[in-house]
Amino acid sequence: MSTTSNDLTKNYSGIFGNQVLLKNKKGRSVMTIPAYKPKKEPTEGQTATRERFADAAAYAMEALQDAEMLAAYTAKAGRGKIPYIVAVTDFLKPPQVKSIDTSDYEGNPGDKILIEARDDFAVKSVEVCIISSAGEKIEKGEAALNMLNSRFEYTATVSVPELDGVTITATAEDYPKHKAERSITL
Repeated sequence: MSTTSNDLTKNYSGIFGNQVLLKNKKGRSVMTIPAYKPKKEPTEGQTATRERFADAAAYAMEALQDAEMLAAYTAKAGRGKIPYIVAVTDFLKPPQVKSIDTSDYEGNPGDKILIEARDDFAVKSVEVCIISSAGEKIEKGEAALNMLNSRFEYTATVSVPELDGVTITATAEDYPKHKAERSITL
């Protein structure tokens, strides 16, 4: 509550009973609740959470300086939301790789591997890596989003005669550069 014409409180300032704070700001008398100051030091978890939110706020401020990202976050915001909150939320929620479908992969060039990757805003990219049973990289590349089934599709380029023990790893990345990974072994 604030006022400019109250003769009773215009010169008062201070705290009343630890419940009301009276102060004068630019000629106005202001009555508010005093700020809560915890008596204990924050825990390690509280400090980590505060740092994470600070990082999210910094990301949002930087992302919204880019016209393309501002347009994308604005479009996602919709009615009653602001792009800043959408950007902060995007930072706080990393992507997920839900599944890797190898039912059409038989180790031949041209075979398809389907990846279901999700994010609260958008998945920027999905990378697929195929590793032999001996731990050697067979191939690695970007999967493309198939708009018909909303899955990322990787087309194999190398022949793999023996699939037993082959590991396929899909790594999804979102715009704040958070990554999520899932692997399956054939």
